Amino acid sequence: MGSKQALSNGNEPEEVTDLIAAFEQQNKCKIILTCLVELTKGYLDCRWTAEVVDSAEFRQEAEVSALRSVSVWAGDYKTLMGVVTRLLYALDFQLALNEFERTLPNNA
Repeated sequence: MGSKQALSNGNEPEEVTDLIAAFEQQNKCKIILTCLVELTKGYLDCRWTAEVVDSAEFRQEAEVSALRSVSVWAGDYKTLMGVVTRLLYALDFQLALNEFERTLPNNA
């Protein structure tokens, strides 16, 4: 997922869409992104949050419970692709921890 290049083909919205779609397909989930403008450290910034929901339970008009959720401040990144990539890395780590915990024997 990572790259030193801000954009690989110059079409950031398309790249973000492709990245999220690949993550959803790999993890059999849906990603919900939200952005809130908030005051932090004395200036306005966007707080981006990504939530993972079970794709079998996802319906756009219905409320679903997030399996995991992470947030980052946009001011810490240069591009939207950087924000989304960081969010997906953090979600991937959380999903891996969940899977690891499910595979542990009950006695551990």
